[in-house]
Amino acid sequence: MDKKEKTHNIEEEKVPEKSENIEIKLKKLEPVKFKEAAGFIGRELKKNRALVLALVVLALGALLYNNKSLFIAATVQGKPIYRWEIVKVLEAQLGEQALNNMIEKRLVQNEAAAKNIVVSEDEINIKIATIQDGIVQGGQTMEQFLEQNGMTETDFRDQVRHIALIEKLMQDKVTVSEEEVTQYIEENKENFPEITDDEQGRSLVRESLKQTKMSQEYYNYIAELKTTGNVNVLINY
Repeated sequence: MDKKEKTHNIEEEKVPEKSENIEIKLKKLEPVKFKEAAGFIGRELKKNRALVLALVVLALGALLYNNKSLFIAATVQGKPIYRWEIVKVLEAQLGEQALNNMIEKRLVQNEAAAKNIVVSEDEINIKIATIQDGIVQGGQTMEQFLEQNGMTETDFRDQVRHIALIEKLMQDKVTVSEEEVTQYIEENKENFPEITDDEQGRSLVRESLKQTKMSQEYYNYIAELKTTGNVNVLINY
């Protein structure tokens, strides 16, 4: 029996692919308007008002606890002494003096700026060195001097700068003649027996007289600046 090879033609069924044009329309994202966002936040806050209030209270409580020294100076048997109470007492005792000092300092700074007068750091350093020498000769250290006067190094430096500005502003208003130096030495020769012809000694006397005159003239100068400096005091202590 002849084996006939049967060839089977397998016809693949082709499934017709349907090309459907599917249009996907993307909506453009519209920018969120501020009013709409604010309205949404407002509605959410109204819904959760109790929760928001609780969070605010907790936040304020934590802030006060972590920064209680900003409001409370001390406690006595659990009862606080508030800082505003201290400020009130200090204002009653020292308010007028402190305000006058601040006004005078501001007037001097403004006048110096208007006249383009500046004090360099080198000038300040020289003055501090001179003052420090005098303090040491008086038997104190600089640290003791600052502590005694309730000042920090920064406070002291600012004070020296202020004095230097005043001296520059008033240098044309205060002069000391050689006749005044000689007269002062003659009138106080028991205190200065050997400096009649000593230039260094005369220089010290000259500087002392200058500082005395400047102190006397300073009040007149500040009164003049207060008149022209548009000072308006709103609180009378």
